Amino acid sequence: MNVGVEALNQRLGRVHEQVREYFPFIVRISVALYDPKTDDIKTFLYSPSEDSPLRHYRTKLTGAGWLDDLRRSRRSRVIDELAPTVLGEQPHSVGIGAADYKASYTVPIFDEENFLGFVFFNADQSHVFAENTTRQLDLFVRIISLMIESALRSVTVLTGGLQLLRQISRFRDDETNNHLSRMSYYSELVARAIAADIGRDDDWVEHVRLFAPLHDIGKITTPDAILLKPGKLTDAEFEVMKQHAARGAEILMALIDGLSLEQVPHIESLLHIARHHHERWDGKGYPDGLSGEGIPPEARVIKVADVFDALTSKRCYKEAWPVEKAAQFLRESAGTQFDPRCVEVLLSRDQEILGIMKRFADESSEAAS
Repeated sequence: MNVGVEALNQRLGRVHEQVREYFPFIVRISVALYDPKTDDIKTFLYSPSEDSPLRHYRTKLTGAGWLDDLRRSRRSRVIDELAPTVLGEQPHSVGIGAADYKASYTVPIFDEENFLGFVFFNADQSHVFAENTTRQLDLFVRIISLMIESALRSVTVLTGGLQLLRQISRFRDDETNNHLSRMSYYSELVARAIAADIGRDDDWVEHVRLFAPLHDIGKITTPDAILLKPGKLTDAEFEVMKQHAARGAEILMALIDGLSLEQVPHIESLLHIARHHHERWDGKGYPDGLSGEGIPPEARVIKVADVFDALTSKRCYKEAWPVEKAAQFLRESAGTQFDPRCVEVLLSRDQEILGIMKRFADESSEAAS
């Protein structure tokens, strides 16, 4: 399970090398993924990986002009001369224009009927995407599409297996599907903002979001009398509850081995999320007492997102806190419980937080009011 942080970008880089053997004028290949739950189109992969004008970028596809038209028509588009009058005024268009590319070829990609996103080819020369060239590039598009489908399907197999495991084990607590969706998207907000500073790319950000709902899978081993207890746990009960973090990582490792999913991208991040999401910045957490930047970044991200949503959600033992009260708790606990940078990033996204709350609202939730 020694998959590198930039494994998918490295694979795209190898494809780019092959493309340039035939078409040396293609200086950039990138992939943007579509999220149907939020209508976001998000940067995912790019080659060269160290120099992309749209790293950590996302926008709504609806209203994104010609990109949305390509999704609807399932057609590709060649722009022979990239210019502001052609590209438009969307931030992604401005970014591409500022990079001084001369021409582009954009292809929407689908997994059967499901829209996945786009593959972009950018050239340093104008009028180079002739029909014969695009026909050959479409073969590389298929390779890239299969690479992405394979990676995403591996994650789907893994998450599906765990969801089944939860059902078979009668896994019950107050963690609703809406809670898991909200904390996943809060995690994505934070991960996207810190990725550049910690040397991570957009495929890592996307996998943090995909893996976030699995953080508490170890609770399937926790007795219902403890898991569902409405009052405060005794010291002995809390010691049992704490075991879920290490056991979650053990369950994941067994499932990964059993399903031969060792090559799922960023699989080590998933294990870190399960095991370390209860570590504390001051070293007083569990199971390993890690502290500060010794805690894996994905676990630091998940901790802040999970606690924020737990505070602002109604549970069997409490009412939902107002957003400002939860924000104040995070601020006061930054530097002790939480990574201060993660807290700062999350709380600076107030409008996006409210949008996520609205999109994935529980029927009884009053936190956003």
